[in-house]
Amino acid sequence: MKIFALIAILINLLIFQAPAQPLPKFQQYFIDKTMRVDFYHIGDAQNEIITLDHIYQQGTWAGSTKNLIDPFNNGRYFIKIYDVTSDELLYSKGYNSYFGEYQTSDPALRGIQRTYHESALIPYPKQKIKFVVEHRDRQNNLSPFFETEIDPEDVGIIKEKLSGNTTVFTELKNGSPHEKVDLVFMRVTPTGKK
Repeated sequence: MKIFALIAILINLLIFQAPAQPLPKFQQYFIDKTMRVDFYHIGDAQNEIITLDHIYQQGTWAGSTKNLIDPFNNGRYFIKIYDVTSDELLYSKGYNSYFGEYQTSDPALRGIQRTYHESALIPYPKQKIKFVVEHRDRQNNLSPFFETEIDPEDVGIIKEKLSGNTTVFTELKNGSPHEKVDLVFMRVTPTGKK
């Protein structure tokens, strides 16, 4: 019995005393804005490709500034952002998509290709990044199948602002969007009507 207690203590010491890998610092690599990367996900049950659509600069980054690397390994797909110079992983997020669901459908199994529009929201980088989309194979391993470099200074990036006729009412503010979840209720009024 004493030997098991000693082994348990040693394991705990090794786990909690092991030097942690340093995590990327938000302020070092990102500004407090959001980059939206829109792309098309195309294919059938056997094949899939991604083609880039547009890239947008949007308002405040509404995600965590501390937890930039997804620790859960959930989702059929992963978005990963790497620093171009050092190849350091700066941000990752697992997700599922309608395209992944389509791949299991009868039409996809018969080879009928479909196109789905998807968006990835990432913190706005200060320097060039490598944007990578990974997918899981039949053994549940992730592997990259799309990657592109994105320069945050590219003149083709669309800078979005709130529409001139948009009114924001704050009902309750519990803190920073980096630490809290925001709820948005929208009412769309047809043009020309109030």
